[in-house]
Amino acid sequence: MEAAGRLFAARSFSGVSVRELARAAKVNAAAISYHFGGKDGLYDAVLEKLVADTGPLMQPLIDALERGVRQARGDRDALARVAAGFIERLLTSILVRRALSWQMPLMLREFQDPSSGFAMVVRERIDPVHDAIARLVAAATGLDAHAPEAKLLAANFMGQCMMFGATRALIFARLGWEEYTPEHVALITRTLTPRMLAALGLPDCDAAEAEPRV
Repeated sequence: MEAAGRLFAARSFSGVSVRELARAAKVNAAAISYHFGGKDGLYDAVLEKLVADTGPLMQPLIDALERGVRQARGDRDALARVAAGFIERLLTSILVRRALSWQMPLMLREFQDPSSGFAMVVRERIDPVHDAIARLVAAATGLDAHAPEAKLLAANFMGQCMMFGATRALIFARLGWEEYTPEHVALITRTLTPRMLAALGLPDCDAAEAEPRV
């Protein structure tokens, strides 16, 4: 599954043959049919692994965001610090941490070209993050967290962070970067955060005052 995940992330489901998958995993091609029922079953198993692998990364971010929103009790300066801290942690997780080297790119492929496993990925991995952000939006704007407007603002909030992972080749080409370094992520965070806070009607806050990392 690890070898398959890397190939699917790099070249898509249709861009990889069973023979190439077997060669990358150093197994007989028949093993894929035996263990997974074929390429489709292997891809579904890889998506399940993606969800399991990203849980330890995303769940602490969700927990910290929800705890911060509760503790802010509607205080707008406190909400701004919570939101800014979440933005910094999310960007760092998506762009710098290389432990999930294929999971994030494969998730982005699913967003662009959904497979039969897309609903599971959304339910198990995207919905919890999106719902937590929607509750932040609700606290900041007074909207109901289930209102379409709150969900759209939450999608915009989440999408702005994930965009830098989805379009990294373009960002690197335009800025002459070869990889995202902590310094690059700090620059993105400083540039993005005030505008994302403004979209929620929250005051700007100094990055040093943001909620600490978890």
